[in-house]
Amino acid sequence: MQGPIKEIEVVGAGTPYFVVLPDHETATAAADRLPPGAAQIMTHRSGRPWVAGRLAPGQVLLAEHGDTRLAVIGHCSVSAAELTATAAKVHEPHHLDRLGTDWAGSFHLIALIDGRVHIQGSASGLRRVFHGRLGALTLAADRADALADLLDASFDRSALALRLLVSVPHPLTDRTPWQNVTAVPPGSRLTLSSDGRQQAVTSWWRAPEPVLSLEDGAAALRQALETAVRVRSDGARTITADLSGGLDSTGLTMLAARERASLTAFTMENPDEADEDLRWARTAAAHLPQLNHIVYPADQLPGFLGGLVDADGVPLPVDVLPDEPSSAVVSAPRMRAAKEMATAHGSRLHLDGFGGDQLLTGHPGYEHDLLRSRPLLALKRLHTLHELTGFQRRPALRDLLDGRSYRHWLATETAALARQRPPRPQNSAFAWGGTLRLPRWITPEAGHLITQELRHAAGTALPLAAARGRHGDLLEIQNTGRMIRQLHQAVATADFTPASPFLDDQVVHACLAVRPDERVTPWELKPLLKAALADVLPRELLTRRTKGDGALIAAEGFERHRRDIAGLWDSSALAELGLIDPEPLRALFRRPYSPRLHERAMPTTIGCELWTRAARRAPAAART
Repeated sequence: MQGPIKEIEVVGAGTPYFVVLPDHETATAAADRLPPGAAQIMTHRSGRPWVAGRLAPGQVLLAEHGDTRLAVIGHCSVSAAELTATAAKVHEPHHLDRLGTDWAGSFHLIALIDGRVHIQGSASGLRRVFHGRLGALTLAADRADALADLLDASFDRSALALRLLVSVPHPLTDRTPWQNVTAVPPGSRLTLSSDGRQQAVTSWWRAPEPVLSLEDGAAALRQALETAVRVRSDGARTITADLSGGLDSTGLTMLAARERASLTAFTMENPDEADEDLRWARTAAAHLPQLNHIVYPADQLPGFLGGLVDADGVPLPVDVLPDEPSSAVVSAPRMRAAKEMATAHGSRLHLDGFGGDQLLTGHPGYEHDLLRSRPLLALKRLHTLHELTGFQRRPALRDLLDGRSYRHWLATETAALARQRPPRPQNSAFAWGGTLRLPRWITPEAGHLITQELRHAAGTALPLAAARGRHGDLLEIQNTGRMIRQLHQAVATADFTPASPFLDDQVVHACLAVRPDERVTPWELKPLLKAALADVLPRELLTRRTKGDGALIAAEGFERHRRDIAGLWDSSALAELGLIDPEPLRALFRRPYSPRLHERAMPTTIGCELWTRAARRAPAAART
């Protein structure tokens, strides 16, 4: 039997999500508990719900051929005819492997092959898959909280404690804050038996070998970016874009303007006179006569820490929060205010440049690798980096000469974390990872939970790649995909979609295929992107070697809102769980703003506190 091609329109208020259910009456009963607005997106042959939830219009495509069914959820370049042809050719799960990078866009792929269900997200981590047990059955979803609600899952205190670390080391980055809710690693797929009683997780993506020259890599990146923008630009919907003045967002805006007769782009005017982003944004806009360029003052958005607590001391509403604890919560009010500006201009989809920095600047660990393969070039690069950044020579030399395995490094860091006395020297940027440190407000019990988890992980930990630089790149990309996914959750609805094309798997693949010593150099800012868009970006912008920051905005926002946030610690949910001591946090908010004190552990703890409060006072269904 060959079924018709179906493009399914699923509309409902609230954040988009979906769950995947086995063909069993118990799973059907669970689906009946989904929040109002949920719909059956696809059904099993029996008529029971297979995929249910709430998704944006035009982002679900289904094809059938015989007993094979394929469903694509998200933005994808595949056409209905191509999906049907693919369904006829897919006979084994490994046939799905290449589709994630053959097709442009950002999407989930769900397949039914020989009675087994296969679900995969993206290699970048922007689209995730979670699974858990309901009795003997396995259910899956693209949001951890939606699945936790169906399974009536409890908090995992150890996982919550881990989220208080500034940087959670691999492989603990994928731990969810719920018991019985497990994340599928980025680049892997979940396979379920037809009755939902058996499950397996297998890898479908492998990073490409970095063998391309800058010239060849630039051509591949150009094609990937053009296609990524075109996938979002097709159709009559109105789209908008960030035009920050940086290379990443400017390049996407220039490409989008080529696809559309008119385009609206937004630039924030930073009050810091040293910030040059607005000047560069205006330079780019001058080359786009069809562009509606809107410049707005920084105070039109909530400041740093603004909007997290209202005038009565009530924290953010639950529908703003991501499905997991995250420092992204601190940016949620700004994201929502920016969304309101975009939708006021009719926007249904908004392009941003998130992810470009991580792909195009590369991880410093590559210098560790280069020192072993091309030592003279490595020393020359390191000399230039020292002149530019002034990194401390002693820790840098220690880490550059360090040949320990990742497992040995993590075990050593864990043992040192457990001691915490005397203060430990910082790792340099050339180590496997940053120095593990507990914030001062962590309780002894929480510190014990964290140390236990780290010790357990260190016993079997493997890096994401054998080479330190490639491991660092992949981890940065996945961490960024996780963070941007959570930012998107703050604003995504059925009628508005944020989009980050740099985190499309096809774009990630194109960047990682370039030799790292050519993709990243200390003598040029983002040479790969400049080469890829040399005829698109204004010639003036190709000479830019600086990058703006928001230090002044952060300092002003902290001073304006620190008393509001300080009140959180008087009734802290994390303190009730025995994970933090509120007094050091109160003291932190009495001190003048300092990037070293207030920009790392503090936002992480605020995000965890706000998320925990919301998750305790309302079921996950309220958020989804």
